[in-house]
Amino acid sequence: MSRSPDQALPPDQAEDYITALKQVGQMVLQGASWSGLEKHCTFLNTGQQRFGNISAISGLDFPDDGRAVATVDWDHDGDLDLWFVNRTGPQVRVMRNELPRSQRFVAFRLEGTTSNRDAIGARVELSVTGQSEGERYVRTMRAGEGFIAQSSRWVHFGLPGDASQVRHVEVRWPSGAVQRYAGIEAGGRYHLIEGRDAPVAVVLDAPTRTLAAAPVSAPKATAWSRVLL
Repeated sequence: MSRSPDQALPPDQAEDYITALKQVGQMVLQGASWSGLEKHCTFLNTGQQRFGNISAISGLDFPDDGRAVATVDWDHDGDLDLWFVNRTGPQVRVMRNELPRSQRFVAFRLEGTTSNRDAIGARVELSVTGQSEGERYVRTMRAGEGFIAQSSRWVHFGLPGDASQVRHVEVRWPSGAVQRYAGIEAGGRYHLIEGRDAPVAVVLDAPTRTLAAAPVSAPKATAWSRVLL
């Protein structure tokens, strides 16, 4: 598609752009996606600086035109659930993680004081003991997870099976300050406040609203068309 003119032009000087715009509009009317069919893809970290495409066996490769995925521990059981946003219907899919409940996680809610309150841009580094000692586990607090999507503000770490306990957590705040927190236990959730040394343990109640499972089916055909204005 031609680039949009940066100033008003008479039609005879913008023929390339107008022609391309009409072609895109015709493709949309024929059912094509604005940016191509974006099926959900799932990749497995092999631990050897390579990723394997496991989309077909993950159960997540729906025939949707996806736009974003957000993660959140919806049912507070210690594992992350997935929320998909699609251009086509259903516009939202929720995939609840049904792994057995365990204490192989730790999660943090960050609050900036000198930095921005939501601590956007903060870098959290986790250190553990056990056979995985010496390995670093890093998460960054971001403000978005794709098109019109935002994951939970909880910074969530899944702990390796050979980690006996959490040694410490180090936070590099957006202000540049660096703090190290001790006394972190596996299976816990903690509120970390910039400038305060002690982590505050947080207990979350079970969610008051449950989501019933629904059968997976392809959306029905419709007489509606997406019209480019």
